[in-house]
Amino acid sequence: MGQTLKNLCENKSDVIVEDFKAEGINLRDASAVIDFSSPEGFIFLLELCVDHNLPLISGTTGLTKEHLKLIDGAKKSIPILVAPNMSLGIANLKNSIEQYLLSNRTSLKCKIVEIHHANKKDSPSGTALEILRLLENFNNSGIESPIDIQSYRIGNNFGIHRVEFKNKDGITSFQHIANSKDIFAIVALDAARWLSSKKAGKYRFTDFLNKKL
Repeated sequence: MGQTLKNLCENKSDVIVEDFKAEGINLRDASAVIDFSSPEGFIFLLELCVDHNLPLISGTTGLTKEHLKLIDGAKKSIPILVAPNMSLGIANLKNSIEQYLLSNRTSLKCKIVEIHHANKKDSPSGTALEILRLLENFNNSGIESPIDIQSYRIGNNFGIHRVEFKNKDGITSFQHIANSKDIFAIVALDAARWLSSKKAGKYRFTDFLNKKL
C-alpha cells in the first residue's frame, strides 16, 4: 500500500511523500500522515504525529486493545481516523447487509469468507473482523451464534469479502471484490485531506463518507 500511495502521489503537487525508514524525516510542510504499515509501525507513527501535531489516518490492521488505548490517549491531541478498509465498495456492502437484516424475519446461519494475497500476515482480515462486529452488534438480526469466518491466502488477490446468510429457503450472499490497491489509496488521500482540517478526536470512516457523500 505504501508503494501504491507513492506511485499515486508522483504527479500530485499538493502531496509530500516521506520514507519513514530514512534518517532526517522532514515533516515541516506535512499536513497529515497516512499509515499502512504494521501494528509496531503504527505505534511509532502515532507517537510521531502527537509530537508534531499531525493528523493520522491509518489503514493498518491487526491492532490490539493496547493500540486502542494509545489511540484514546492520542485523540486528545490530534485528529485520528483508523479504518481497516478504506473502500467505498465495502461501505456499500455493509449498508446492503444492514438493509437485508432489517427486513429479515427468520433465523439465519452466517458465514464470512475473505481471500487475500499470499503475503498478507493478519488473518482474519481487519475488514472481516469489522463485518463480524457489525453482525454481532446488529439488534434482532436473527443470526445464530457463532458466526463462521473462513480466511484464505492465495496468489495476488487484492481482497475478496463474501457474507453468506442461510435459512430454510436458501442462501443469500453479499460480495465485494477489489481489483486494485489503487481504490484504497485514492480514498485514503481524500480522507487525509478531509482529516487535516478537523479538530482533535477519534473519527470513523463513516464520518468521512457522510461528509463526502
